[in-house]
Amino acid sequence: MTADADAPGTGASGVDTTTRVRRPVVPDQGDAPPGRADDSAPPPAAGETAGPSALGLILVAIVGAEFMLQLDGTIVAVALPKMQSALDLSAGSLSWVVNGFLLAFGGLLLLGGRLGDVLGHRTTFLAGISLLAAASLLAGLASNFGLLLTGRVLQGSGAALAGPAGLALLATTFAGVRQQRAFAVYSTVTGLAASAGMVLGGILTDLTSWRWTLLINAPIGLAVVLLAARVVPPAGHADGRKPLDLIGAILSVTGMTGLVYGFVRAADSGWSDSGTIAGLVAGAVLLVGFVLREAQASSPLLPLRVLTHRGRAGAFLNLLLMAFVLTSFLFFLTQFLQRVLDLTPLVTGLAFLPFGVALLLVARNVPKILTKVPPPVLALIGFVVMGLAMLWLSRLEADSSYPVDILVPIILLGAGAGAAVVPLNLIVLSQTAPEEIGVTSAVLQSALSVGGSLGLAVLLSQFTGASDVATGAAHAFRGGAVIAAVAAVAACLSTSQHRSPSGSRPGRSVTGTDR
Repeated sequence: MTADADAPGTGASGVDTTTRVRRPVVPDQGDAPPGRADDSAPPPAAGETAGPSALGLILVAIVGAEFMLQLDGTIVAVALPKMQSALDLSAGSLSWVVNGFLLAFGGLLLLGGRLGDVLGHRTTFLAGISLLAAASLLAGLASNFGLLLTGRVLQGSGAALAGPAGLALLATTFAGVRQQRAFAVYSTVTGLAASAGMVLGGILTDLTSWRWTLLINAPIGLAVVLLAARVVPPAGHADGRKPLDLIGAILSVTGMTGLVYGFVRAADSGWSDSGTIAGLVAGAVLLVGFVLREAQASSPLLPLRVLTHRGRAGAFLNLLLMAFVLTSFLFFLTQFLQRVLDLTPLVTGLAFLPFGVALLLVARNVPKILTKVPPPVLALIGFVVMGLAMLWLSRLEADSSYPVDILVPIILLGAGAGAAVVPLNLIVLSQTAPEEIGVTSAVLQSALSVGGSLGLAVLLSQFTGASDVATGAAHAFRGGAVIAAVAAVAACLSTSQHRSPSGSRPGRSVTGTDR
């Protein structure tokens, strides 16, 4: 099934000494049709030729960009009340400060990922970060709602370009053990950015102005662009001659936008709202049309083998469910901390730091664990721990305290997330052909985006239907525990069928892929 395999091994210095052994291509189920084999060996990843210092700078650029993208999800939320007062925004307009970003990001992800495959991941990454930085300036300096919304939509568009391209660069630049370590750092930063956003948002809003929660992306983006332009090598798998499927692009953008809009609307107005129903139905119909189109297109925007590969499909589902759990955890615990325990936004952000620390400590050790435990088994353990933590939080009451009732489950959730996210990323990206790594990364991030929106939409009805905030949060956490249990069952089923991305051992490079 594989084009090549790595024999794992590292020297005393930790430098990957993997030896690449060429094997013939054998088609996998749901992948390339029989008789279609690529006789040319894939080019080596940059991780096999670049020195440690160069790879370190590349990782800083990619991870710095991802930190900026994830930071935006929470840093602006803290500043919404002051933003509303300064620009005299209605409640409906204020919601679109958040939703405008989400719709552009979710709607353009698939197209952004495919553009990276066609134009080159480095080019798309630099364009996306540049657009995000410029849009942050526009939004931060906005004098009215129209300019603010335009800036937020452009921010989401830039993130849709940079997010998949950065993940693709990470997968194609690093090889073997280095790749596992890079994914561990990437996943850790993703988790830390959520709590860091609330802390930084509180500091900037209290000490300066709400505008700096948007403007701060500009200098960070500029630094990332300058560093990436200097150290990230040109992509080796871009094919500018391959035409984009314009019809498929239109169907994917409108379909994903409709779906995300439906979930966002459901969170605000309920499932019976006409706008919710219209968005979900239109999105579903358009995405069905997109799948039918891709099945017949000569150069599809999303090759269906990306979705039908058994290993990837299970990992996509688990990532969606994980985002469902973690997004609801962050949202509803924030409500409890601020409205029941009466913590300030800054202290609330600090209260989430143990989550990030636990994620950091577990994720950094995942590469060692994967030498003894298969990735699906480790993901299963992570979901079990997350489910137990959510069940613990479901016991919260109005007189609960942070040290006794919240601190331990926060730590468990961070540890469980760290154990699950790194192996799931490896399962998805280590089995993907280099020329499809961009769109596969986009599907991965789409699963996270849709899962988060779906989690809030589903559990918010339980939260708002309760008699008080504490009871509502407990009901939402109970629902999150159920979803974590479903994810654990899905991971268990994947474990029974899974073969390690390396064929028999973890640590294989994404450049030696299945089709």
